[in-house]
Amino acid sequence: MSKFKEFCGSFVDFFLYSCFDNGFTSGIYASCKRFIATWKSRFTDKDEFYNYVSAEGQKAFIVVVWICINIGLFIEACYRWYMVANRAVELNKRLGTPGWDSYIPWWVMIARGFGQLLNFNCALILLPTMRTLLNVLRSFKIGHILPLDKNIIFHRYLAYTIVVCTVGHTLAHYFNYSCCPMFYRNVYNQPETSTLVACWGNKYGLTGNLLVFVMVIMFSAATEAYRRSKNFTIFWYTHHLFIIFFGLLLIHGRNFWMWFFGPGAMYIVERILRNVRGSTVTIVKRVHALSARVIHLELEKPAFRYKSGQYCFLNCPIISRHEWHPFTISSAPEEEYLTFHIRCVGDWTNALMDLLNPAKRSTLVIDKNTTPDGKDHLLKVDGPFGTAAEYVFQFDTVMLVAAGIGVTPYASLLKHIKYRMQHDPNGLKIKKVYFYWINREEGSWEWFTELLNQIETDCPDQFEIHTYMTGDIKAQDVKAIMFGSSEASGVASPSDIVVTARCLYDYEPASSDELQLSEGDIIDVMDRDLSGWWTGVNKTTKAKGLFPNNYVVLLDKVTKLREGKNRHFGRPLWHEEFENVRKHVLNNTDPSKEKSKSRPKVGVFICGPSALSKQLYGFSVKESKAPSQVNFKFHKENF
Repeated sequence: MSKFKEFCGSFVDFFLYSCFDNGFTSGIYASCKRFIATWKSRFTDKDEFYNYVSAEGQKAFIVVVWICINIGLFIEACYRWYMVANRAVELNKRLGTPGWDSYIPWWVMIARGFGQLLNFNCALILLPTMRTLLNVLRSFKIGHILPLDKNIIFHRYLAYTIVVCTVGHTLAHYFNYSCCPMFYRNVYNQPETSTLVACWGNKYGLTGNLLVFVMVIMFSAATEAYRRSKNFTIFWYTHHLFIIFFGLLLIHGRNFWMWFFGPGAMYIVERILRNVRGSTVTIVKRVHALSARVIHLELEKPAFRYKSGQYCFLNCPIISRHEWHPFTISSAPEEEYLTFHIRCVGDWTNALMDLLNPAKRSTLVIDKNTTPDGKDHLLKVDGPFGTAAEYVFQFDTVMLVAAGIGVTPYASLLKHIKYRMQHDPNGLKIKKVYFYWINREEGSWEWFTELLNQIETDCPDQFEIHTYMTGDIKAQDVKAIMFGSSEASGVASPSDIVVTARCLYDYEPASSDELQLSEGDIIDVMDRDLSGWWTGVNKTTKAKGLFPNNYVVLLDKVTKLREGKNRHFGRPLWHEEFENVRKHVLNNTDPSKEKSKSRPKVGVFICGPSALSKQLYGFSVKESKAPSQVNFKFHKENF
C-alpha cells in the first residue's frame, strides 16, 4: 500500500509538471538566441565553419541527409495531394455535388505533407534505440563513418521533429474540419458531416487526438529537467507508452504499416535478444559501501566478453521487474570480476543500496544469484554495449576528463592501458595518457585511490594524473596539506596534524628500532629528520619506528594520492592544459612525419555534466584552429 501511495504521489507530481511546467517553453527564448548566434558564427566565420566540420563532420553529414529527405518527402506529398485534390474537385463539379464549387484549401496538402514526415520519422525513431544493432555496426567499417555515439542525440532530434510535425499536421486538419467539413462526408460514409463529427466521430479523428494526448505525456516526462530532478521511474513507464503510440498510429495512418514494418520487426528482435541476454544467471560476489553514497558491486564474470569503457544495463527484479538502468563497467577485461561503481542519487539506485547493503558495511560478501527464498534474481545484466571510449585506442596521445562518478569508464580504461603497456607495449598505439579527475567531495577520491597510486608508481612516464578539488576544504585540511608537502621536510608539524606516506618498496629492518615495510603500506609520519630517516607508525602492523624516507612518498591529505604539482584546488585552466599537451605532442612527433599534410591528433574524452562537456568541446575546437599544429578530436560519453 505504501508503494502504491508513493507511486500515486509521484504521478500527481508528474501531472502537475506536465500541465504547468513541462519544460517545452521555459528558457526557449534564451535557447533560440544562443542557437542562432552559434550557427551564425559557423556560417560567417570560415575558420569556425572548418573547425565545426572537422569536429562534427559525421554528425553534420547525417543530419543534412536526413533534412534533405524530410524536405523531399514533404514536397512530394504536398504535390501528390494537390493533384488528387484537383481531380476530385473537377470530378465533383461535373457531378454537381453540393459544396464542391471551390478548390480544396491548401490545408489539405499541408496536413498530408506533415503526415508523410510523421510516417518517416516515427518509423526511424526506433533505430537509435536498438543497442544490439549499434553494437553490430561498430564491428564494421561503417561504424567508423556513422556517428554511432550520437544515437541518443539523434533520437531526440527525431522526437523534436515529430512534435513539430504533429503540431503542423493537427492544426492543418483542424482548419480543414472547421472550414470544410462537407469534404469528409464521403470518406466517413455519412450523409452530413459536422466539424465535431469530423474531429471525433471517426477512427482517424479519434486516434489522432488520442495520439496527441499520449505524446504530451511521453514528451513531458522525457524532458531532461524532469528526468534528472523529478522521478526517473515515471519517465521509464511513461516512455513505454510507445507501444500504445505505435498501435494507434497503425490504425490512424493508412500507409504507416509500410514504413513501420522494417524498423518494427527489427525492434521486436532487439527486445527478444535483450530478454535472452538478461535471463542469464548473475552471481553477486561482494558489495562495498564507499563514501559519497557510492556502491561498488562485484559480480562473477559473465559469459560475454567486454571491452574497457563499455557499459551494461542492470535490472533488480525485487525493486522493479521492468526497469533497466545503464552503468559503466569499472573493471578491466583482464580482471577476475565484473565491477560497477554506482552513485546512489535516484529512487532506483537508493533502493539498490538499501537492498544489497542496508547496514552500509564497507564489504559485504553475498556470493549468491538469487534472493534467500530462491524466487528471484538479485541482479540481471544486459550488455555489453559500446561507447565513445572505445576510440581511445586510435590515438597516440589522449586526454581523459572525468567529473565525479564519471570516472568509471576511465577507471576501466586506465587499468587496461596499464596492463597493455606492461605486457604488450608494441601492440598498443597509445603512448601518453593525460587523466583529469574533478571532484567536489573529499571522500570521492577513495573510490580509485589504489588504482591511481599504482599507475603513478608503475608507469610515471606514460601517465600524467591531475586531480581537482572544487569543493570547500576545511582549515584543518589546509594545514595538513601545507605541513604534509615535501617542501615542509625538516619543519616540525603541529601536534594536531598527521602527515601520511605510502611505502613504495619492501624494507627489512636492520635493527630493532626500525620499521618493517611492505609495498603499499600507509605510514603516519611523526617526525621528518633531514638525515633521511623518519619516524612513524605503520598503520598495517601498528608498529612504531624509523624508516628511510626514500622508500616512501608523501600523500596528499585530500586525495590520498602522491603529493605533487598535479594536485590542484579549484577548476582546471583548460587553456594551459591544452597548451601543455600540444607541446608534448610536437616535441615527440616523428620528424619524418612533420612534413605530412595531416596534423597529429589528440583524443579528448569527457564523461561528466553537459556544462563541462560544452566547455571542453569549445576548447577542443578553439585549440585546433590554425595555426595550431595539433588537431584535438572531441568525444563525449552518451548513454
